Amino acid sequence: MKHLRTVTKDPKHVVHSLRHNMKDRLILAEVSSLDQNLILGHALGSMGDRVYGGDVAKLRQTTKAMRKALGLPAVDAEAQP
Repeated sequence: MKHLRTVTKDPKHVVHSLRHNMKDRLILAEVSSLDQNLILGHALGSMGDRVYGGDVAKLRQTTKAMRKALGLPAVDAEAQP
């Protein structure tokens, strides 16, 4: 909270508000539910979501989703190591 208070003094703004704001941005950016859950740290629904897919693939996909939600330009995945 002390870090949040350096940007806002509004007592209605709490750390959990950041999660709500990010959820709104992800929805407006039309990010898939799977990627939303990965980004927000929610439990994944199906067995396939939880078990299959490597960490690198999930990280690249969630990075792409975050950049889209924040209005940042896409990054060329081929250029990344």
